[in-house]
Amino acid sequence: MRLSPLLLSPFLALGLGAAPPAGQGQQAVLPTSGWEPVAWKTFLSCAEFMETWVGSATPDWVVHSSVYGYAARKPLYDDLGRPLLDDQGRPRCATSHLSGRVFFPPAWRVKEPARMPIIVYSHGTSLMKDAVASEFNGHEWIFAAAAAAYYGFAVAMPDEPGMGEDGTSYHPFCHGRSLAYAVVDGLPAIRELFTGDPYLARNHYAWDGRVFLMGYSEGGYASLAAAREMETHREDYGGDGNFWLAGSACMAGPFDISGTTRRLILDPATPFHHPFFIPYVIFGYNGIYGRVMDPLQVLAPELLATGPDGNLQEWANGTRDGTVVDVNLARRMGTAPGQVVLRDLLAPEWVARELDDPAFQTSPLRGILAENDVAVGWAPTRPILFCQSPDDHDVPIGNTLEAWRTLGGAMRKAGREPQGTLMFQPLGKPGDGVDHVGGAFLAIPAAFDWIYRGMPDDGGGGVTARR
Repeated sequence: MRLSPLLLSPFLALGLGAAPPAGQGQQAVLPTSGWEPVAWKTFLSCAEFMETWVGSATPDWVVHSSVYGYAARKPLYDDLGRPLLDDQGRPRCATSHLSGRVFFPPAWRVKEPARMPIIVYSHGTSLMKDAVASEFNGHEWIFAAAAAAYYGFAVAMPDEPGMGEDGTSYHPFCHGRSLAYAVVDGLPAIRELFTGDPYLARNHYAWDGRVFLMGYSEGGYASLAAAREMETHREDYGGDGNFWLAGSACMAGPFDISGTTRRLILDPATPFHHPFFIPYVIFGYNGIYGRVMDPLQVLAPELLATGPDGNLQEWANGTRDGTVVDVNLARRMGTAPGQVVLRDLLAPEWVARELDDPAFQTSPLRGILAENDVAVGWAPTRPILFCQSPDDHDVPIGNTLEAWRTLGGAMRKAGREPQGTLMFQPLGKPGDGVDHVGGAFLAIPAAFDWIYRGMPDDGGGGVTARR
């Protein structure tokens, strides 16, 4: 069933106005040739209304939401960073108990039978353990709630590992397998809500058999990791004849960890606006890979020394926002905020031994970083939308271009052309000044619109996975 956008509703009566046809009287998100421009201001107005006037109260006439909990796999490694295997040679896993929230359109918004797809929207990077949808904290859940009401989707936002209900663990920042499991292992719990939630059961809500994945920044990385997991184990997700995955919007993620991201870290001169991500990776990888990523050896000693303001381990313990950590890092390094060079945060001897060329070619770290290159080792069969700004300096666009090229090469090797399956849309042109944060306000509405319109390809044709 194709759901119409929200044209007339109590939202609009409160001053949002009707959504115009795309490209008429609105600034376009993606002004590129070959794809209809995406009108986005009305969707953002809907999101602003949700945050300003609705908030966490979320009455059912606006949007219905349900918290869900589930057991997710937690991959296990030895102290040299190698996956632990069971007697059959399969990767061993422990169990994490994770949480999330699903937003549903109100009953008046949909017609019976209220069949709808599930969009799993992975949130972006946050150091704050409680900045998650299950607790109505942070701001990104507002987009999920707005999309449920505006488009008629069921939009699930899983709390990432180490956050929400799993807050006693450290978040495995940009660890592909951990984030993939956090997405896909929650799918059965999301499906069960359609019959287990009294509001949904009473109003005859039903899943239409499709799953879409989407996210921006680390959320985009998690979405591509989850797409890889579903594509390479498709028998667990409906099989060839009833495959659940319909498409993925993977936006501005650090997909190429061992290449583009490593080169960014090694740059000896270019300052970085949000340096907190370096210790976030190191602490997260240490919790996974053990002593091969020991912060006492990896990080610059001055960051670990305890001063009047504490030390890095305290700053990055999940109780402070990343911007606060950025300021603390700059102060400790004796420079202004926004002027920290990433390489300076690392112990020079460790960089020379593990990360620098040519040492990297034989370093144990190479295998760890390569394992987390989420575009490697598979060939997509379902559409993927990549969006990123050429002026994004926090997550360089090379990550997206490398992922696009790698997946396209894998598809050709498998005998399939990537056109119509892999799509790349830049968020503006070089010099437009769309940074990483600004790109989110363009890419997230564009992803929801792309899903709604049937995932059109770059040539304007429609790729439909509807049933």
